[in-house]
Amino acid sequence: MPEASSAGPASDEVLRVWYVAVTRARRLAAVALSEEESDALTRLLTERQVPVRFT
Repeated sequence: MPEASSAGPASDEVLRVWYVAVTRARRLAAVALSEEESDALTRLLTERQVPVRFT
């Protein structure tokens, strides 16, 4: 995931791809991330009251 401070065309494209992938998921979006990235994503989603489950 791009850092908020790294705005630009490349990070915009990464965010667009994530948005398309997750919004097209019908029931479940499975994502493989490093532990560091998964912690950051968990915080981001939890702040926005999005359910998160790791298995």
